[in-house]
Amino acid sequence: MQTGLRFEILGPVRAWRDGHEVHLGKPQHRALLGLLLVAGGRPVAMAELIDVLWGDEPPDSATNGIHRIVGILRRVLEPDLAPRETGRWLGRSAGGYRMAVTAEHLDLLRFRALINDNPDIGGYVAALALWTGPVLAGQFREQPMVVAVDREYQQAARQAADLALTAGTAGQVLGVLRQAADRHPLDEALQARVMLLLTADGRQADALEVYRQITRRLADELGVDPGAELRAAQQQVLQQETDEADRPAQLPRDLAVFVGRQDELAGVLALYRPPTGASTPVVISAIGGMAGIGKTTLAVHWAHRVAHQFPDGQLYLNLRGFDPSERLMDPGDALVRLLDALGVPATRIPAGRDAKAALFRSRMWGRRMLMLLDNARDEQQVRDLLPSSPGCLVIVTSRHSLAGLVASDGAVAVTLDVLAAPDARAFLTRRLGPVRVHRESDAVDTIVAFCGGLPLALAVVAAKAVLRPQQPLAEMAAALHAARGLDALTSPDVTVNARAVFSWSYAALTPVTARLFRLLAVHPGPDVTAEAAASIAGLTADRAQAALDELAHGSLITEHAPGRYQSHDLLRAYATELLADDEATDARQRFFDHYLHSAVAAKLLVVPGAVPVPLDPPAAGVRPRVHAGRDAAFAWLQAELWVLVGAVEAGFGHGIDSHVWKLTWSTSRMGLHADTEIRMLTMSLTAAERLGDQRVIARMTDGLAITTLRAGWLDQAETYARRSLEIATGLGDSGAQIRALMGLCEIYQRTERAHLLIDVAEHALALALDSGGADAESLARGALAWGYAAMGEYDKGFAEGAKVLALAEISGNFIDRHAALDSIGFGHLCRGDHATAVRYFEESIEVLRNSGHRVSDEAAVWEHLGDAHLATGDTTAAHQAWRRSLTIADDLDAWTAHRVRAKLAALPTET
Repeated sequence: MQTGLRFEILGPVRAWRDGHEVHLGKPQHRALLGLLLVAGGRPVAMAELIDVLWGDEPPDSATNGIHRIVGILRRVLEPDLAPRETGRWLGRSAGGYRMAVTAEHLDLLRFRALINDNPDIGGYVAALALWTGPVLAGQFREQPMVVAVDREYQQAARQAADLALTAGTAGQVLGVLRQAADRHPLDEALQARVMLLLTADGRQADALEVYRQITRRLADELGVDPGAELRAAQQQVLQQETDEADRPAQLPRDLAVFVGRQDELAGVLALYRPPTGASTPVVISAIGGMAGIGKTTLAVHWAHRVAHQFPDGQLYLNLRGFDPSERLMDPGDALVRLLDALGVPATRIPAGRDAKAALFRSRMWGRRMLMLLDNARDEQQVRDLLPSSPGCLVIVTSRHSLAGLVASDGAVAVTLDVLAAPDARAFLTRRLGPVRVHRESDAVDTIVAFCGGLPLALAVVAAKAVLRPQQPLAEMAAALHAARGLDALTSPDVTVNARAVFSWSYAALTPVTARLFRLLAVHPGPDVTAEAAASIAGLTADRAQAALDELAHGSLITEHAPGRYQSHDLLRAYATELLADDEATDARQRFFDHYLHSAVAAKLLVVPGAVPVPLDPPAAGVRPRVHAGRDAAFAWLQAELWVLVGAVEAGFGHGIDSHVWKLTWSTSRMGLHADTEIRMLTMSLTAAERLGDQRVIARMTDGLAITTLRAGWLDQAETYARRSLEIATGLGDSGAQIRALMGLCEIYQRTERAHLLIDVAEHALALALDSGGADAESLARGALAWGYAAMGEYDKGFAEGAKVLALAEISGNFIDRHAALDSIGFGHLCRGDHATAVRYFEESIEVLRNSGHRVSDEAAVWEHLGDAHLATGDTTAAHQAWRRSLTIADDLDAWTAHRVRAKLAALPTET
């Protein structure tokens, strides 16, 4: 009968039988068992046991002593064992003894299995958590087999840190990594990783404290200074790469005629004082403040009054918490936009909201910045956007009270009410002039009373009065009174009078402008240009601009940036009510057609080799953007990127599936963060499945493979690539098959599985040769050239590279030529001919430089060039090449960026 025993040596030596701890006897008995368990099931020779237990002067009875201890241990482990029986656990082997244990029985073997079988963050965390202290509680710490096990622990800790830094999941590993660092206080590589993890988790101060402690410890115990890796980590923590960061100034323009709110303004101005030590971010929330009450106006005015106290800049976000389309901004997208404003490249922004929030806090640490978070829906939308750095001021506006921020985050609540009659009268006086207001004082009182002190309603009335200086205010008051019977807007916090004011102002618009006001309700935001408005309404550009100007003069829209217009949520809700179903359907079709045709044309200019998407002619009246060239097309895509994201989300909600996947294709790899792009591709895959179009399903799956690969999610990328290949194979579409196969090639190249890459590339090459596709043939041969070089088959690799060069010579394809030169250089680098490798890499870079284009592969070539320089002993040239690689990779390739950053940190010297 087998005994249910379990052993631990990753800490004190302990054993359990059926859940109860076994008393192992004397220290020497425990020591011998521990030594046998450290071997992990391998036999330990008698001589080695004697040497470890007694050292250079063992007693004559040492051998008999070990036999005696073994006998005692056998009976301890198996109390029912008969005399002279060996038992199942402790047996003789190879002139010594061995413990018959597996991962089921021994924590050391479970540790190894978790890392080998689950080489992901979860596996590493579970494995590292098994350690409760030094191996064998620190006994025999100098013995080689104990030292080897301890090194496994250190190596696993470093690998876990690297995985977490790549994936942006610092919080998952910090606990076990800090324990490992505490147990190995002189391991500089491990301490450096802990610093970077703390920084990624928004704990820069803790990271710097780690550096101070390790510096002192190295000096006291070893008499040395920190090495290159620790110094590089310190610089990353301190500088936060401020050479890449901007000092944003994003506040909306202040209202030139701000009046009233003097008590509220004095109150909020008193809330913030420049920090002398710790400081809590201040939050303004309009508790019970109805829509149109002037929350944003007060917040913007306050922000401009104190902006000079924040030398590191101002951030602004409209969180769209009450947008009529219900498209509130996702906190993850909000963090992406904030990090982008702080100069963080898209490829450096990690996946996952917690990781983004940690990076945001880290980038804000030590800065004095002002943040205005406008139109928040609730605390959950805001909480991850709050910095932890002293000296920051955060202003949040919301129709809700945000009581959770007050209770748990130390926010200060400010309640706004409607304007008192004197302030409302002053409001109109600033806009209409004192003479006109005084001349028609009774009419002004009537208007003030009718508008109920709501600033938005007063602004609309004032705008119309300014445009009609000859019209008596009494006539306007009478017209407002006639509109009193209209129903309220559907929003519960909008008064009847506000709707009446809107309807009165709307009725005065010219027919063309009134129609555009209604039709703009189909636009999902965040803003619209005259060009897009023209297509939505089927107008000429000049007529659309004139209508927008009329709306802006009437305060029905706002030009928040040059040429870009947005509307208050209440006015959009009112426009939505006015919009008839049939005109909404037609306007929505024109909206989607405008952005689809404009975006596809831009994408094909920016990426000439992209496989185009099929397009139906645009609806009548649509005037797509005509791009002047590649740079203009790219600039348009960047300016409209968040509008296009909104279009994809809106199209998905309306079931306009064909436009959804084509718009997603247009924005792919155009600067969106991987999380956002993956979300769009996932919607597009669902849209393709609803369409039942297998070819589109294959394209979207292929896009997900590429994007998850760019994000560093290699397992997901391989799954998507294989699904894409399966679908393409079923369709008999050789082009789609080749695209999927080349995606697999890139995955295998990054994971250094050259033998699998060669098999896949050979398959792609066979398909390319059958179909006669020269571009596909070049891609496949280029992959083969890399694979053969990695496998040490250099002649084969050089032959494939030469064929790619020949094909590029015929086609004039500079990308193929640059890639072939890189592959040939890689072969020479692997073979040890470093000087030749340098020449090929430099020629590859020169090809790109002469073309005037930049592609993501350029980062890899600069990395290879740095590798070659380092192999020649030129660390200065290696550093320069890797820094150039990092500059490119930070924009285009997160995987390469992480790898190059590690190489820079490990350089012995840095110039």
